[in-house]
Amino acid sequence: MRIGDASFFRIVDRLLSAGTGRTPKTRWSIDGVEWQRERHSYSGATHGFTIEVTTGNRLERPGWTLRVVKEYWRDGRGGSTRDLQWAHVEDGGRAEIIEWLKRQERALE
Repeated sequence: MRIGDASFFRIVDRLLSAGTGRTPKTRWSIDGVEWQRERHSYSGATHGFTIEVTTGNRLERPGWTLRVVKEYWRDGRGGSTRDLQWAHVEDGGRAEIIEWLKRQERALE
C-alpha cells in the first residue's frame, strides 16, 4: 500500500465513513487519531463542485498529520463530470501512517 493508491483509499473510505451519514460529523477520533472534516461547495449555472477536506492528526509519538481531499464536480444540470481524490502527508512519516492504516484494516476484518 502507498499513500494515494487504490488500496489506501479503500481503507481510508471505510475509516472516514464513521463521520458520514444523515448528519455528517465534523470531528471524531479513531485509535488515537483526531479527524476533522470540512466541506466546501459551489453551485453555478454551468458547473458546481463540492470539495471535502478531511485531516487526521495523531498527537502521540510518532505524530503525524494526513490530509485527504475528495472533489466532486458537476455540470450545470447536476450530472457528475469528474470525481478526484488525493492525499498528502502534512507532517510525520509515511511509514507510520501506513502502519496505522494497516492496523485499522486488520481491526475492520
